[in-house]
Amino acid sequence: MESWNISKKLKNDMLKKSANIEDNSRRILFILRNLGPQRFTNLVKYSNLSRSTVSKYLKLHSKNNNVEQKLITDKDTNNQYQGYVITEKGIEKLGEGPLRLKDELLIINELKENVRRLEELIAFFKKINLEDPFIIHIIRIVSKIGDNFFELQQDRDLFLSLFYIFYNSILGQGALANRYWRFYKDGSQKFKGYKLNIDQFCKLFEVRKEAINYLARLKLIQSDFGFYLIKRENSDFYFHEEDLLGTTTLRLIRDRLFDEIINLQEGISEAIFNLDIMSEEIAEQLSEMGLIWGAIKHQFQLLLVNLIVKIAIDMGFLDIEREKLMNAVAQSKMLTLSNEGKMLQESIEEGKILLSNLNILTT
Repeated sequence: MESWNISKKLKNDMLKKSANIEDNSRRILFILRNLGPQRFTNLVKYSNLSRSTVSKYLKLHSKNNNVEQKLITDKDTNNQYQGYVITEKGIEKLGEGPLRLKDELLIINELKENVRRLEELIAFFKKINLEDPFIIHIIRIVSKIGDNFFELQQDRDLFLSLFYIFYNSILGQGALANRYWRFYKDGSQKFKGYKLNIDQFCKLFEVRKEAINYLARLKLIQSDFGFYLIKRENSDFYFHEEDLLGTTTLRLIRDRLFDEIINLQEGISEAIFNLDIMSEEIAEQLSEMGLIWGAIKHQFQLLLVNLIVKIAIDMGFLDIEREKLMNAVAQSKMLTLSNEGKMLQESIEEGKILLSNLNILTT
């Protein structure tokens, strides 16, 4: 079995998260799940635990078949060593219940401070008669964006642009949008049950289309803010990396890519690394969960292909399995069906730095 090579950024992110896990037993499983096979000395280093503590939990996990020792081949030096590997049972054990974090109090205090900074936005939403559950939903997501959001000018244009995004959210299209619509203006009841396009929205709320185009369709659709946009003709569909659809989608992608690494190194399955099939299967999972519906399933799959490639690069696939990733990108038909996918495919094939914004999909 070969060692994993993952990007420095992803490794640092995973180590920060692992250091924040209270349960030492689960911290070790988390490291093995996300950083791959590890020597005993590396587990001590990465977990910030004593040698005796690491040894105690490794013995316990080995006894319970959560981890096992295997002969690992270092991809850089081709040297072999005995390393610890998480098993399928260990992965299941790690997934049992939420990970308790040491800095939960700090997170709560940060959330309280961000909510305080959003008082003007909250007051505006109350002024246009938005119901409390919808306001709380918006604030919960926006508060997680952090300082990047507060660097924007806090004004009516920004607040309505945010409302436009959440009104047109994928999760809200079947429920939230129609539910809250009747409260906005006298006479608006006649629009209940219809999705507003950008022109109708701007006319009703007396906001410049240029402002919505810039903020909701360009500025906020950057990786720093975490929103994703699927544009289809004159209709917009949004989700956020911290909402249920976003967290589920990104988790499914990472899990599939971790499985792909294992398969490529161990040859467990004869299935080839196929981006189109992977995106189709993930889209089907999301559909079965009721998170997306049939009318946008195809467009969502096109976005998934782009995100799979982006996350694969972040995970170090260009270092781990460059040829396999390049072949998968070249053979993908789905990448050619969106403007962003075409640019992504061309940039990778030509060895250029990726410049296109993959948080948006236009067809």
